[in-house]
Amino acid sequence: MSKELEARLESLREELAAAQGEARDDLMEHLEQAVLGLEGVGAEIPAWAREMVEAHHEDEAEDGFDNMPV
Repeated sequence: MSKELEARLESLREELAAAQGEARDDLMEHLEQAVLGLEGVGAEIPAWAREMVEAHHEDEAEDGFDNMPV
């Protein structure tokens, strides 16, 4: 992985730690795009990045169930 990409991922990590609400969702979108880009070229993805994206998807799925009628 290039040094520039590593630096961008680390920057996203720091921004995500401080972000909340819609700003965090926007940053998660950027992180997910970076992860997908890495996957597309067969590059190694940092475990923390993959875990954050997976956790975000799980949270979105749970939010969908919270709004379902019983």
